[in-house]
Amino acid sequence: MAFLDEHLGELAQPELSARRTALERLLTDESLAFTVQECEADEKRRAARNYLLPAGDGAPLLCAHYDAHPGSAGANDNAAALCILIALARELRRRGVSAAFAFLDGEESGHSGAKLYEAERTGDHSLVVNLDMCGYGDTLAVYARGSEKKPAARPFCDKKRLADHNGRLVKYLPESDDICFSTRRQPVLSVAVMPKWDTKFLDAMAAQGSGLLGRTPEFKMMVGQMEVASTMHGGFRDGVKWVQPEAMQQVYDYLLDALCAPPAPAKRFGLF
Repeated sequence: MAFLDEHLGELAQPELSARRTALERLLTDESLAFTVQECEADEKRRAARNYLLPAGDGAPLLCAHYDAHPGSAGANDNAAALCILIALARELRRRGVSAAFAFLDGEESGHSGAKLYEAERTGDHSLVVNLDMCGYGDTLAVYARGSEKKPAARPFCDKKRLADHNGRLVKYLPESDDICFSTRRQPVLSVAVMPKWDTKFLDAMAAQGSGLLGRTPEFKMMVGQMEVASTMHGGFRDGVKWVQPEAMQQVYDYLLDALCAPPAPAKRFGLF
């Protein structure tokens, strides 16, 4: 549907100030009341400016970073995800479904926005869903970090729902702002979309471990062979013309389906 990518060109700009201006205007035009959370740079942290759509305590949080790799248009990394979040916020408001949204700064420079959000957060979320690389490909990749059976995560990890949206659970996705939310007990899901063949590389990359001691040459070679890698960090597919509206629609439909699903039933214990 065309409405998902109608503002993509406004958000896919190399200059951070231009992205902020476009994001503020779009949120205002959609009557999505936002708050600004920011901090100045000091010896402990980098400057960051987040745009938040708050919700009640316990609501799920959907987030995506709005900054781009230096010199990059950032169309797929990560303007496509911003468009999806804005559309979701609009539709969930219409349906009366509660969810919080965070448009985060600084993912490309040490996750400064996500760190700021966590440092100043007072309430809890039932889960966090982070969107990154959501505009190129045909296969949803959902990384749940072992939270598949937790009640809040089950609608997103349901095998039938994933199959309905041509998605699969994976054991690895490249680092994004999700790592900043993993210190709490809530489930943290990462969602991306990519060509089906690229998901095969994810299996092999997961087998190489966490990368705590560094990455092997083989790992770096696999990253370079992934088609979706050309849509990020100034790659030759890093422009608006390469973003696929049908891929954005796939992510949007999956998230809306999961967010509006009935709550997962609590597990029953005993003999009967």
